[in-house]
Amino acid sequence: MKIVIIGPTHKSFIGKLLNVRDLTSLPDGYYGAPFLGVVIKELLNRGHNVISITTTTAIDHNYEVREFHNGNFKWIVVPAREHTLRFNKSKLGRIIDLYAFEQRRLKSAILNEKPDFVHAHWSYEFAGALAGINIPKLITIHDNPYQVFKYMRNIYRFGRLILSEINLKKLKFASTVSPYMLDYAQKRFKNLKVIPNPVVMLFNIDKINEYVDEKINSLLNPNIVMIMNGWDKRKNGDIGLEAFGLIKNKIPGAILHLFGNGSEMYGLANKSAKPMRLEGIFYHGPVPHETLLNELKKMHLMIHPSLEESFGVVLIEAMALGLPVIGGIRSGAVPWVINNPELLVDVSKAQNIADKAIEILTCKIKYKEISSQGFYNVSERFSASAVVDSYEGYYDTIIQDSK
Repeated sequence: MKIVIIGPTHKSFIGKLLNVRDLTSLPDGYYGAPFLGVVIKELLNRGHNVISITTTTAIDHNYEVREFHNGNFKWIVVPAREHTLRFNKSKLGRIIDLYAFEQRRLKSAILNEKPDFVHAHWSYEFAGALAGINIPKLITIHDNPYQVFKYMRNIYRFGRLILSEINLKKLKFASTVSPYMLDYAQKRFKNLKVIPNPVVMLFNIDKINEYVDEKINSLLNPNIVMIMNGWDKRKNGDIGLEAFGLIKNKIPGAILHLFGNGSEMYGLANKSAKPMRLEGIFYHGPVPHETLLNELKKMHLMIHPSLEESFGVVLIEAMALGLPVIGGIRSGAVPWVINNPELLVDVSKAQNIADKAIEILTCKIKYKEISSQGFYNVSERFSASAVVDSYEGYYDTIIQDSK
């Protein structure tokens, strides 16, 4: 089939699909969803023609659409207005008209391709581009905008909530990424499936065991990682920092590595850590996905203090590399994804996170057992093959319904 995947895609992982080594030759794209690259690659491997359509911030008010090709893959980048509230020269801020300008350009790009199927990710501007298109189509709902607005009460998030509600009323078929999301999604769709996000299994269990055996010998100097795309009340990063301080009191050789927006050298995470007088923290900020995976291989443990997640791709990426992951027992989809009660705590309290981390890092037998359990959990439930099998089956159902 000729399939359009419309959603956030970034040059850091799209570059490989385009066989482009010099990423400076590409527009940035939209940061934050490297698992879409996993879906696209699996569809390409199965012989489909795939067109990925995304947005990027317009530079110097240049709104020219750009296209890039490699074999049966095409990447289309539609420039979006830079400012959300302020004027962009003669154009309104994009949330003021609920992304109307961007949605028109995205819709035009879809129609120009004449695909057999369109799959949109997230319920905002990308879903809005599907409205009125007479092509078999699916929307994957990745978050609950009411929950997002609960933790980030501003005009932008309120506008996104309204946009989502408008868009979802215009569509018939949906999927969502976890059972946690069903309560929200079922109120809006009768035709609904749970299809999780995928991960690439880079290694088999033998290789993972090799990595784990090496790490066991350095548990007194563990590399602990937190990966959060944003530093806000919902992500609960401050509690994660407090937990690290408590861990370091018991395991002085512990080091914390922070990745994601807000974790830059002089970002919000740094500002939060300074009053705590914490030492042994490395601020990496957002990095290319391949870099992140390479860094994850060196880590001993992930702590994920987020108070609410609709899925949590970083969790499965870490477990696929043999890392134990500590998450919130009431943090949305986190318990379903981690699938191990022994790793779940009340993440509103730093001491709970620290106690669990110390327990794991000070028992070699427990560490190895939890690492293996996490790997098998991910390989059986979230592999790219299993996820795209589910998507292809759903695509066929939707296509038959449209005939």
